[in-house]
Amino acid sequence: MLTGKDLAAHVTTRVTSERQALLQRLTASRALARAPRLRELLLDIVTHAHSPELLTEHHIGTRVFGRSEDYNPADDNIVRAAARQLRVKLKEYFDGEGCAETVILEIPKGGYLPVFSTRPAPPAVTPPRRRLPWLWISLVAALLSVIAVLLIEQARLRALSDEPDTLFAAFLSQSTGPVRFVLTDSALGAMNILRGSPPTPEEYSTRAFFPDGQHLFSTKPDLLNVWKYLEDRQITSLADVGILTRLLQTHPADARRIEIRHAKHMRTRDFKTGNFIVTGSHRANPWAALFDQSLNFAVDHLRIVNRQPRPGEFPEYRNQTPRRQWAIVALTRNVSGAGWVALAEGLDFEGTEGAGEFLLNPDAPRQVRQLLGISPSSRFPSFELLLETAAMEGTARSSKIVAWRRH
Repeated sequence: MLTGKDLAAHVTTRVTSERQALLQRLTASRALARAPRLRELLLDIVTHAHSPELLTEHHIGTRVFGRSEDYNPADDNIVRAAARQLRVKLKEYFDGEGCAETVILEIPKGGYLPVFSTRPAPPAVTPPRRRLPWLWISLVAALLSVIAVLLIEQARLRALSDEPDTLFAAFLSQSTGPVRFVLTDSALGAMNILRGSPPTPEEYSTRAFFPDGQHLFSTKPDLLNVWKYLEDRQITSLADVGILTRLLQTHPADARRIEIRHAKHMRTRDFKTGNFIVTGSHRANPWAALFDQSLNFAVDHLRIVNRQPRPGEFPEYRNQTPRRQWAIVALTRNVSGAGWVALAEGLDFEGTEGAGEFLLNPDAPRQVRQLLGISPSSRFPSFELLLETAAMEGTARSSKIVAWRRH
């Protein structure tokens, strides 16, 4: 990913050197350091400031956010939402870190045309001839109040910008636009116990397996009633809720990008565009099976199959004790190859929970970069990890990487 200075270097030469320097400070500031898409939006509108006809919501949506030419801004407000965030970030910068800037940049509401203006100089204060003690006390009190406000504001800005470096953060920074968090279908998990095997993604998408209950339990009305009850229920796993909650708490700046979807509401074609977080095994989330063909480690019912074992690896991994669980973490492309998918699959509840904990572990990016042989500033390629998770009393405690692959 380009740094703020690298991005600012792409701005058109029609921007004066003074404004160019301001843009470099802005894009490298704490306010925008962890907001790459807002940096791109800022530099794009400054670049096209001399061509207002190109600063429409549609043009910006296609240039910056990768929307297609037939995209309708009335149905997709990503440009307006990003512009609101950018205005807030600019105000934070000029009120805090950039309070000494002599030139300020604003984007007036109602449009996307940037406006550079000179900050008014503070009025000169003529000291009184007689400096009374009470006046000095008032001035010192006012100065202390200003310092306190600045310190509080800096602390607030620092808290917003100091988000930990996690694999989820890398996934969010590499993806563009909304990210759909696909929750597991725990009702399906119960139906699989009754049926004996999980459906394929196509069977699940078309609901082709639902009539199976009529044949399986035609002579067992109680089980048939349970089957019918589970058909329409949107139930999910506590592990999913825990992963989603921690993700939103750990990366609040990206919370608006995350859209929550229950697995029951997804279809195969939905995975051709966009970015996704898919959790759980095939038994409760059949959509994970869509990406098996591109992975070496694949969940197969109650085991993880190692399709091409390397020296020291086993051809399959099974949960042998409640305290030793197996899971897969993967970063791969969506069905069409145009977006990203983050997978957290365990053979059971604890394994999935451990995979989610690993994705939120601040030390995980360093471990994975070292295994993949990439620098801290490089984007992550597609990869997959086999994790061994230690659990205690039904709760995942720690995970370690047992095997890995880079694609």
